[in-house]
Amino acid sequence: MESRVNTGAHAANETGIVSSTSLLDENSNNKALSTLLEDGKQKYKQLTEEEQRNMSTSISDIFKLEEASQAEEPDVDDEVVDVEDRERRTERLKGALETLAHLWWQDSVFINEAAEKLADGSRDPKWRVPLGDSGILKFFLELLKTHTLRHALKLQILRLVGNSCADTDENRARVVESNYIPLIVIQLSNSNLLAFAIPVLYNVCVDYVPAQQQASGSYLSRELITLIASPRFKDIVHFLGYISSEPGMAPDNTPIVLLRLASDRENPVDMEDYIALVNTAVAYLGHEKFQKILVQTPQGLETALAVLVDSYTRFDSHPSIGSPTPHEDDAKLLSQMRINLNSALSDISALPEFKEACPVVSPFSSSLRRWLSSEQIQLQVCACIMLGNLARNDEACELFVHTARVHTPLISILKNVNDSQLLHAALGFLKNLALPIKNKEVLGSSGVFEVLPRLWLLDILQPIQLSSISLTRQLVNGSLENVNRVCARLSTDEDSPAHERSNLSLLIGLFDRTDPIKVGPAEELDETRRKFLLRHPDLGRPLSFMVSQTKWPIVRSEGWFVFALMARYPDSAQCISDMMQDVAVFQPLVEMLTGKPLLDHKPASKTTSSDALGTEIQAPEPEPVQPHAQAAEMARIDRENALVLVSELLKNRGSEMAVMRRALFEDLLKGGGELVMSYREGKEANTPAEWREPDGSGAGLNLQEVATESISEIS
Repeated sequence: MESRVNTGAHAANETGIVSSTSLLDENSNNKALSTLLEDGKQKYKQLTEEEQRNMSTSISDIFKLEEASQAEEPDVDDEVVDVEDRERRTERLKGALETLAHLWWQDSVFINEAAEKLADGSRDPKWRVPLGDSGILKFFLELLKTHTLRHALKLQILRLVGNSCADTDENRARVVESNYIPLIVIQLSNSNLLAFAIPVLYNVCVDYVPAQQQASGSYLSRELITLIASPRFKDIVHFLGYISSEPGMAPDNTPIVLLRLASDRENPVDMEDYIALVNTAVAYLGHEKFQKILVQTPQGLETALAVLVDSYTRFDSHPSIGSPTPHEDDAKLLSQMRINLNSALSDISALPEFKEACPVVSPFSSSLRRWLSSEQIQLQVCACIMLGNLARNDEACELFVHTARVHTPLISILKNVNDSQLLHAALGFLKNLALPIKNKEVLGSSGVFEVLPRLWLLDILQPIQLSSISLTRQLVNGSLENVNRVCARLSTDEDSPAHERSNLSLLIGLFDRTDPIKVGPAEELDETRRKFLLRHPDLGRPLSFMVSQTKWPIVRSEGWFVFALMARYPDSAQCISDMMQDVAVFQPLVEMLTGKPLLDHKPASKTTSSDALGTEIQAPEPEPVQPHAQAAEMARIDRENALVLVSELLKNRGSEMAVMRRALFEDLLKGGGELVMSYREGKEANTPAEWREPDGSGAGLNLQEVATESISEIS
């Protein structure tokens, strides 16, 4: 064992007794202790059995005197220990050192009894510091170093150390300064001392960083994991709660060992230990090192899933191993444990190693797909997140939809479930699946637009509301079929009020905090577009919000794209022109085309005209922003779409604009055109004005985002 202490430097007699030189210390009390043992056997006479017994009894009398003193002073507060009282106790214990040394040199069995009395006395907090100050704690720790002690004496020494260090940093410091923790770690190899060694290590290390660091350097983690993985652990499993170790020094297989122990059906642990095992494993899995190892370990992920299933089958209302229905408090702890494990699994599924180890078509993926239809919410959440993180490219998403048909249970979740965590996880998965063009029509025809309106109206669950709207946007982006589905009449009955409304009406209705922007009548409007605009008179409100908000750049970019498209037609250009009256909409347009705030903008010469500008600057076609486009690319597209917008507004509405307003738009067209041209020239000259092509990967999923705010997932 690497942590074993080298005892070769200690001179010992034929009975394995430590020489006095091993007890030397700079502390004056320890020097006094070494003086007591200086002459060894020559100093002490041989004792009769009766004398040995009397010496042992004198040790217990120290604490009996304390009991008598307490009886005379019943009002003394046990929590108050002043310096004078501590010194008095220390002096009493110092007087016992010579007795202990005599019994030790005599090789008397009565030293076992004396050690037991001292260990019992150390249970009283008032005696703990005096036991250290007097040198008794060090005396017995040095004896323990000989490795030749009787089992009974070792046991009592461990009790003394553990009790003396409980909530007592002074004694913990003594143990650390003399490097005794490796000595205690060694005792874990003795099965008969396990029930004592583990609590001792806990009392020494808990809430005391120097001891924890020394224990870590002594490979305590490795020894504990070896112990847990061995058959010996079943005899002391009730001490599991004491086990604590430092991840940096822990063996690589620590989490999997803990999870296997939790899922062991042959030697099942009770619920308290089960929760402790899983939570400890989850704590390790918070570190990427252990996450990757779990993925690479054969059956590692399967074991983690088995633990999650077992948490329902073993401890819920119908246990399979005869466990009783858990108490309400225990049920809460069990539920929190599931959430903790789910969080760890969600982080693991975001690793590149997970994608390689668990492809879309695999037994592990099949198990997760079955969980989507489970009655247990946490199993469904786990499946949504882990499978959702596999859906990070078009190929995987298309396999999920066209081969595995995974969208069917997901849509069922949106239809029937009210749990916000599960709804958010399912929406996140569907948003990834909706990215490929090939999937959009399949998803749209599977009934998703019939269930989404329920979620759009969840004002009290805004993250779910926004995520469902985000999914809708993803589905209609690039899919005319889905656009038609969103714009379809809610009822075919011409007498029904719903006949003049659509799902788009419901979406627009979410923006009912602002005044509607009405569209003026025009008999020459295109019939289809005219009816659409008349059915949705509030269309301007959400569009104005899209381009004026700054929280979601991708949404703002799509707003400018829609503005540019609408401005190309006289009827819808009227709607856009009306929206431009709002400074919250007009100001970002000015900043985008001039690079300056609205108040800093200075109009150009009044000699410019829309006709002249129309021949000088060729406005590009409106261009939608692709998902995950980089900032420079988004800015370029936004600017060109804004240029189209201004150009088309001047063409379709310029003749009806006031002179000053038209001049302002003409100036914007010129300034914006110059920016676009300079950008293109810079790009052609290979200047730094470059951008990275957008990738096609989907958004990653994790339980933290599922459980908390999801607004940032609007993309």
